[in-house]
Amino acid sequence: MNKNRILSISLIALVSGQDFTPKEILGYVISHPKPETSIMEIRLEITRKKKKKLKTRVREFTRYEKFYTVGKFKSKSLARFKKPDIVKGTSLLSWVYKNGKTEQWFSLPKIKKAKQIKAKDRSKNFLNTDFIYEDLENRNFKTDSLANLGNEFIDGNQCRVIMAWPKQESSYFSRKIWVNVQSWRIVKVEYYSSESEREKTLLITNFIKNNDYMTAGKMIMERENGNKTVMEIISYKPDIGLKDEVFSKSFLINP
Repeated sequence: MNKNRILSISLIALVSGQDFTPKEILGYVISHPKPETSIMEIRLEITRKKKKKLKTRVREFTRYEKFYTVGKFKSKSLARFKKPDIVKGTSLLSWVYKNGKTEQWFSLPKIKKAKQIKAKDRSKNFLNTDFIYEDLENRNFKTDSLANLGNEFIDGNQCRVIMAWPKQESSYFSRKIWVNVQSWRIVKVEYYSSESEREKTLLITNFIKNNDYMTAGKMIMERENGNKTVMEIISYKPDIGLKDEVFSKSFLINP
């Protein structure tokens, strides 16, 4: 979908008041142009609250990603940590299939072995952050049951609020999603472990534009107990040219 098309959709939504379905809204979200490949440099700040004191640790990693227009894959990604030394070389490989299935492998530099992440382990925290393995997948909303909850404003911007219940196995009971109707970007997500129990909240801000592509610049995942992880994009390079071997299990072990 080109920029003029996105603009026209925004004008229709705001001016004429046309009521889009949740499926249509999330369809506009995922229709933004994506580079075939990209490289991101990412900084993590992990804050833990203990005895009314806050302690923050910093991690840095590089994320490689590739999208596919043909074949059975939707996307592949590789995250490789580089700072500090205690986590340097630790890597996560993800393959997302067009049918909604995701496969992930984890590797530690000392072990030199690709360990597949089983379905039961997708609820575990990724390297002691507040993101679990499932959060790091390119989610396919076609596998969710959706409901429209109306309109709300975030920072003065009108958002459509959608509730999503997973049809397939998930670590969450549901997700509550806020979509900015001017940019057609997700700006907030609440994660629920039961119908009434909110587990954590994700805020998405500081969008970065490079050529015709845009990506979230900062993601803040905060739990109800005060713990949080800030994921900030330091560098975003789209259409960088990456070969398939970068996303192989052999490269995961031996870069």
